[in-house]
Amino acid sequence: MKKLFLTILMFQFILVWSQDIKKIDSLIINSIELNAFPGAQVYIKKGDFKFQKSYGYHTYDSIIKTDDDHLYDLASITKTLASTLAIMKLYDENKFKLDVLISDFVNKLKRSNKKTTNIHELLIHQAGWKPYINHQKFLLKKNGKLKSRFISNNTADNKQQIAKNLYIKKNYYNKIIKRIRRSKLDEEGNYKYSGLFFCLVPEMVKTVSNQSFEEFLFDNFYSKIGVDLVFNPNKRFSLEKIVPTEKDSLFRNQLIHGFVHDETAAIMGGVSGNAGLFGSAKDVGKMSEFLLKKGLNNNTQIIKESTVTYFTNPGDYNRGLGFDKPRLISNDKFYPNEKLSKSSFGHTGFTGTFYWVDPEKELIIVLLTNRVNPSRSYENLYDLDVRKKLIDLII
Repeated sequence: MKKLFLTILMFQFILVWSQDIKKIDSLIINSIELNAFPGAQVYIKKGDFKFQKSYGYHTYDSIIKTDDDHLYDLASITKTLASTLAIMKLYDENKFKLDVLISDFVNKLKRSNKKTTNIHELLIHQAGWKPYINHQKFLLKKNGKLKSRFISNNTADNKQQIAKNLYIKKNYYNKIIKRIRRSKLDEEGNYKYSGLFFCLVPEMVKTVSNQSFEEFLFDNFYSKIGVDLVFNPNKRFSLEKIVPTEKDSLFRNQLIHGFVHDETAAIMGGVSGNAGLFGSAKDVGKMSEFLLKKGLNNNTQIIKESTVTYFTNPGDYNRGLGFDKPRLISNDKFYPNEKLSKSSFGHTGFTGTFYWVDPEKELIIVLLTNRVNPSRSYENLYDLDVRKKLIDLII
């Protein structure tokens, strides 16, 4: 009798989820038809239930069908699944405290207006730093052509690739630091989202750990958890497995494919803490599950449980430490969805990527798209409120 009862419960559970999956299919397929994005990957975990599916194509010409192991440009998700994770690990190892100054790791900031900014302020976006600097505009002449003294079509030992047949001098990073150093500050303590600090994280990680940013992340996280989260994916994977982003008509003048969409990350050689990471929804889901389990992976505590709890829920702030949090963004709109618990966290990416973890609901949601293809002017992902609708269907 008990076995029969459990069978009935399982059947009802499967029936309910099959209906929900049909609704999810409908939402994503309709969004593709309405040009919100040409293709997408979805990963959902709710309790013991997991759902993973790919939709559409790499581009609107429907040549390459999106598959589960194809890689999307994760954009600002890099801030959490690369930069913040690295900082959490170093914090765990007592390599520094969060009240330490960024100028202790980046010497060129020591005599700047940012010399007293600490890591905690930067992670919660209350340091008063500018949101972004368009470094690429300094590489363009008035006629729109690239400055040949910095960028050329020829490779060399002192250059790094930023796109197909385009190379920039490696020491241009010094100019990025210089502009960050000279940028104006707003009043500290007020929330203002900024990506500038995250551009400095690779240098900071190398200073503290004596490993490159990529090596540190691979050794401590990606290899252990078993994910293909990578920078510069064209070095390891064929272009057929990498989803292209924008047809850049202002800077690189080509379809950005296999190279990072974010211009600053590209100028840094594709490796930045601000953007640059590529991956699949399945692998972002694995990383999310690692965070849901409070830093536990295969019975090994990679990051202390207390550290994960503190970084994802540090107190009464608009953000977590590195992570995004639910918040009221207008009188009638709650981001990303009012049904998510206060303990939930995640991040979005400019290219059209999103993941969210809700510990109270045992929930993980990942939606990866390339909504910037063929142009960043395509904003139907936002106009159609696809992310909120997806969360509504799952919760």
